Amino acid sequence: MQEDIFPAAEKILTDIENILRKDINLKSFEIIPVSDNGNKSPVYHVENSLGLASWCIQPLYIYTYKKIFNLREKKLVRREDPINLSRWLMGALLLNPDVSTLWNMRRELVCSDRLDIIQELRFIKIVLYNKAKCFEAFSYRRWLIQFILIDKKIPQKPQLDPQTLLSDELIVAGMSADRYANNYHAWNYRQFIIETYELLSPSTFGSLLLNEWDNSGVWCRRNVSDHSGFSYREYLLKKILTIESTTDETRSSFTTENLKARREIIFKYIQVTETECNSNILNNGLSSKILNILHNHDNNITNENINYERVLISLSYWIEDCQFNEDLMCVYSGHETIWYHRRYLAYALIILDDSYNKYLCYKKEDFKTRHLVKNTHVDNNKKAYNDTVLKFTFAKRNRSIVDTTRKIGGHQVSIAEKFIKYLVELGLDSKY
Repeated sequence: MQEDIFPAAEKILTDIENILRKDINLKSFEIIPVSDNGNKSPVYHVENSLGLASWCIQPLYIYTYKKIFNLREKKLVRREDPINLSRWLMGALLLNPDVSTLWNMRRELVCSDRLDIIQELRFIKIVLYNKAKCFEAFSYRRWLIQFILIDKKIPQKPQLDPQTLLSDELIVAGMSADRYANNYHAWNYRQFIIETYELLSPSTFGSLLLNEWDNSGVWCRRNVSDHSGFSYREYLLKKILTIESTTDETRSSFTTENLKARREIIFKYIQVTETECNSNILNNGLSSKILNILHNHDNNITNENINYERVLISLSYWIEDCQFNEDLMCVYSGHETIWYHRRYLAYALIILDDSYNKYLCYKKEDFKTRHLVKNTHVDNNKKAYNDTVLKFTFAKRNRSIVDTTRKIGGHQVSIAEKFIKYLVELGLDSKY
């Protein structure tokens, strides 16, 4: 029997296609280990889950692959019935989604209005359930979201609510991140969804951003060794810190209703290093005065175009993350990911001080590549390493963490020593 002949192929593909079309709540796809067909259908559909028996995987993939590439080789793709072509592509991609050529062919079908876009989103979702770290699937899904929400040149597209669609996309990204550790593709896709949401729904972006921040804390606490999740948290922190330098509509969505609670977070963090005079200002003073104290800003000039309450609130999230990081270190001191995240907090601290002294707020343009950043105050002004309240407090807490780690001993001591070296290179502390 020739390799490209598999009599049951079309029946299997049709069964899968019907399930994808009829079950709008389909949530998963998996390959089920079955060595013998036993005269039974290899397609399983139970409780919104799709399964395919392993015995048919190889012959089915060979069948679909040869069907597709024979058409390409003979340049007959455009003459083939789009229904047949989409079915073969569906079968091939379900089994092997890492072939970019196949996704590109589906792009052509979408652009020619041969595929239902909503069904296409559902199809990619179950592909990602089975292959959660598939870059090609994420790339195609990203293109599809842009095609639906952003591309204005295509007249015939479904009218979808951007907020609802993008909220669903966050669920898909979360599913992929949960199913594959250190899944940077999933977190990068999540960043793309956040950026798209900010572009299309700036009036509600602030609430989404803070909700994502809370969710990231829960996720990172459950996955303390996952670098990709912490990288996403760093992305969120940067977005929160630089909220004052965004558009008017986006800024206004970041409310200052919880100013008192955010001030309390700041005060608790630095109260051990402050004088009684400064403590009174931190508790009761104007937000601009508090920021001047924290950044050791000599100039009392204010900018009426800047909302200092919003700047202060955004700074409180850096402090909150420092405390979150310290809490994790108390329990998981041997996890290198947590120490690397603290490096980012050190890097961000230098940016925050420099940016505030230049603009009286934090600009995203100042978040440069890390190796270009250094505590310039040490070199130019020859001040102490802890030349601001924030740097002094951060340095004091770092020493406490490192001293505790040295007492515990073990491999985490070498991680702590590397962290100290990093601080010295940044100019945030002297060697001790």
